[in-house]
Amino acid sequence: MSQTTVNEAVSRFQELIKIRTISAKDGNFDKEEFAKFLPLLKELYPDAFSVLEAELVNEFGILLRWKGKTPVSPMVLMAHHDVVSDEGQEWEHPAFEAEIHDDCVWGRGTIDTKCIIAAVLEGINDLVKAGFIPERDIYFASSNCEEVAGDTMPEIVKVFEERSIQPGFVLDEGGAIMSSLPMGIKTPFAMIALSEKGWATLKLTARAKNAAHGAKATSAGDKVSAPVKLIRALNKLEDSPSKATITPALEGMLQSFAPYVSGPLNKVFENVAYLKPIIKKAMESNADTAAMIRSAIIINGYEATPVKGATPETATATVKVRIAPQDTLDEILAHIKKVIGKDITVEVTDKSEPPKISDFKTEAFDYIKETVKKVFPDVGVSPFILNAGTDSRHFAKICDKIYRFGAFRLDDELFATVHSANERMPIKDYLKMVEFYTELMKNLK
Repeated sequence: MSQTTVNEAVSRFQELIKIRTISAKDGNFDKEEFAKFLPLLKELYPDAFSVLEAELVNEFGILLRWKGKTPVSPMVLMAHHDVVSDEGQEWEHPAFEAEIHDDCVWGRGTIDTKCIIAAVLEGINDLVKAGFIPERDIYFASSNCEEVAGDTMPEIVKVFEERSIQPGFVLDEGGAIMSSLPMGIKTPFAMIALSEKGWATLKLTARAKNAAHGAKATSAGDKVSAPVKLIRALNKLEDSPSKATITPALEGMLQSFAPYVSGPLNKVFENVAYLKPIIKKAMESNADTAAMIRSAIIINGYEATPVKGATPETATATVKVRIAPQDTLDEILAHIKKVIGKDITVEVTDKSEPPKISDFKTEAFDYIKETVKKVFPDVGVSPFILNAGTDSRHFAKICDKIYRFGAFRLDDELFATVHSANERMPIKDYLKMVEFYTELMKNLK
């Protein structure tokens, strides 16, 4: 790109950041800001929208279709244009001014995930100018409420179902090119997620029929109070993690790492299929790696109902569960109930089952991998399981090849800014994103 072209591309990206598309779980958001977004895209990328079929779904969700030579097995690219609030955060530069400092565009959404929207449309714009027509249909879907687990992407998936559109594969946000990896890996790796964890919020309740008077000394014959019952149960739960599993996705990740480590680890990673017990034990001993092999059960809050002059009759705790894709919520609930006993009731207040793990031994995964290696020749490529959640899980109803990867470099410092202050995208990395998505669309067969 010439410097003029670079400046124009970055300027278009900046304009997207300036729109305050802050979503809210209670539906109390600025609809005028969201209403500006698609018209702005059409204004900024006129060549792209000369060929794109655009429609709004669920009022502010965006679905684009670039008609190819065949509609069979289209590629679906995804992002979301809603962002989290900057309220209460101390930014070095304003969150919605998209200022450039230190060769970065600063602002909310620069990483999560307006960068993907801008990069994809920049690529389409350039390809259309060159007279290019994709081999297959390409769809682009962007939600206005991903950050609050809203219902736009499910509605977009319904559109696919109603029109009998069967995606060849789906590529959403999720992984990135990580420079800080466990197990001593020094080479940056493009981490492509094959699935993600589900979640559930549980309410654990302990009850005692008769509250003990606060001035009464307890004895062996006294009934156990509700708070004590619950605390004992929570202690047991803390000491009883869910089962650990070495999944095929994890095997693939360790085998991908093997050429980049030396000494005993190299042989261990190469022979992971035969050394699972040893690897499992080693990974269980570290919090970061333990999260890769099991569902996480996190005690999130505790409350006891006050009773004047007596111990409380009821005590409750909130437990958050991150469900690994090899597990189900029913399996985790069975584990929790077995650990805490029958005296504690368990209520599910919120849930989302994890999607199935996509196969990484497919043409689609290989194609994404080849594109990564072409644009980023210095990085390794590995499958993994994402600990966070994305909107792509909704496509599991109609597609079994769902991958999660944003084509940008993400070190620890930048990762810490996601949903926090000082989110920013280095300009050089944004331009590589444009290159990646352009190559991905141009070489689709």
